[in-house]
Amino acid sequence: MNTLAQYFLSLLPSTNAVYHEGRKRVIADVGCLYDSLRTIPGIDVYPTGANFVLFKLNGEINATEMQARLLNEHRMYVRDCSNKIGMDNFHIRVASQGREKDSQLVEALRILLP
Repeated sequence: MNTLAQYFLSLLPSTNAVYHEGRKRVIADVGCLYDSLRTIPGIDVYPTGANFVLFKLNGEINATEMQARLLNEHRMYVRDCSNKIGMDNFHIRVASQGREKDSQLVEALRILLP
């Protein structure tokens, strides 16, 4: 191991606590987003272990339409997953943006879903 590598390894213990604090916050935020999305009628929410949540719309509006409406009417972006293998044109992926923005997304979805 060279001196440069040793220097960067010496930094790890001091950032370890900060890293784990951030990681725990993201996990908690995604869990809260998942739980909130599950309360919305008209969508099926899939369990997640990532920083995003996948769900399927069960109504007449498809993922492309929902993506456009969220962007145009609420200035929010979600990922239309209709081009992903194994998914149809009703699948959407949302990344957690923190609890405040996630709450705004949930409220926008409640407004837009019939």
